[in-house]
Amino acid sequence: MVRSNILFYVRLSMSTFDKLTGVAIRGYRRDTFHLDSIGAPVIRWDYKDPEESVRKLTANNGEGVEKLVDEAVPRSKKENSLGKAGVTDCLVGEDFHMYTHVSNAVPVPSPFRGVFGDVRTWLPFRALLSVFPPVGGEVPRVARFGQFAVDDAAAEGDHLAKEWENDRELVEYRQKRLTEDVPVSGPVALGNVFVKASRAAIRENTKYVMRYSLMSTSDVHALDGEALWIQVYDKTDHTTTFLAVGGGRNNLWGIDKLNNRTAGLVFSTMHHTFGALMASFAKNSDSLRSLTNGVTGISWSQSAHLMRENPMLGSRRDIAGGFDVFSRLVALMRRGAGMHVVDSPDGDDDLVEITVTVDDSKN
Repeated sequence: MVRSNILFYVRLSMSTFDKLTGVAIRGYRRDTFHLDSIGAPVIRWDYKDPEESVRKLTANNGEGVEKLVDEAVPRSKKENSLGKAGVTDCLVGEDFHMYTHVSNAVPVPSPFRGVFGDVRTWLPFRALLSVFPPVGGEVPRVARFGQFAVDDAAAEGDHLAKEWENDRELVEYRQKRLTEDVPVSGPVALGNVFVKASRAAIRENTKYVMRYSLMSTSDVHALDGEALWIQVYDKTDHTTTFLAVGGGRNNLWGIDKLNNRTAGLVFSTMHHTFGALMASFAKNSDSLRSLTNGVTGISWSQSAHLMRENPMLGSRRDIAGGFDVFSRLVALMRRGAGMHVVDSPDGDDDLVEITVTVDDSKN
């Protein structure tokens, strides 16, 4: 009786959580997940190697990515089949995680449609990354345990001086990558933890422009595995959709289950923040650089803006960002429990070196 009561309240809490986040969570057992979940025939899930299931989508110049987009993007525009923010199909009842997430499409304002349709630029993807809750963006290196995290808002005194020095280096690094417009690669900060981006590419067909990058957990991350981020621009109706395919194994009990449930919250919040800010910024600017100019702390002001303009989305950012508070502690625990994915599949070979020098007088 006690156990059944506990399970009842756990399910009730999950249901309440899903209503707050606006993401529909659809759980599948092993016998149906590889058949019925979104994109399953394309992904060809391998229960023995969840990480490789994600990696292989990037093979053959992303042919699998294009097939997945063709199947998944139309779902992002069917309001009755998804939650208010999107849907996550995930595997349940296993000691590893697999999921496919689709965030509902958002309009791309007319001033930004040209850059979304330009297959030579990574600006839309970087702008999306910059609004990851609570903060996101490329960094020169993974900050080790005991070092300052990126965008440390709590730094004081001597620590604040070191934070300013780190910020100057970070701003220069991001501005250089923006100016060179190289593919998103290498270390990426997602709040207080880090992933390694690789195999980034832009693919186009008659209907879609697809920008994608494979994100692998570093050794400073609470989660463990691979996630393929796919940003899609639909040229026919001028909307953008975000898709994510994730797989991996965490030795810490319960983290894979948490991963399945929180991935959609974080990704949909990032995506819809991007849509809301594009709509707001389009009134006064025709450049997406206003979203991702390399300045640290920009996401804090964006969150405050959203709390005023869109309280529900602002609350979702707070919920998503709340998971970041203990992320480094869990990352340290993961290190003690043993890790599986700590780098991109090809190591540092995929990091695009920067050769440009920034003229500070123009900034």
